[in-house]
Amino acid sequence: MTPALLCNNGVVVNLPSSIGGGVANYNYMLNIDMIYKQAVVLPSSINNKEVVMLGEVWTTGNMSNKTSQNSIAITWNNFGSSVDLHGLSTHYTANAKIKVEKKFNFGNINNLQIMLSSWQSGSANAGTGWNLSDGDRINPRAKLTLYWN
Repeated sequence: MTPALLCNNGVVVNLPSSIGGGVANYNYMLNIDMIYKQAVVLPSSINNKEVVMLGEVWTTGNMSNKTSQNSIAITWNNFGSSVDLHGLSTHYTANAKIKVEKKFNFGNINNLQIMLSSWQSGSANAGTGWNLSDGDRINPRAKLTLYWN
């Protein structure tokens, strides 16, 4: 999974209304395909920059759980920082695409590595926290494009 980086192209993006709308110009664009728990290394030019993230996230497994909820996030700095791609839900349908429209600041990214992760709210049978043991049952995936200057 090698991210494709386009530099200094003067990329013009029509921003969705959910993140302010309008037209914006960016110097950098990065396309990434992410698989659950697999690290992706970002270019150093993204460190401490405001980023617009557009794309989609989905799960390859179904989840219908009455107690514990899962969310899907991008995490970095050993789970110390994150941005939600999809909020807590007790139900995921396999291969149903969920739109991602985010604007945020990565801050300082240690080792420039990010990871697609799942957070679990917890229940009698599931611990609270980053879902590293049984998150494979929903098996998140993401196809994202990042823009920044």
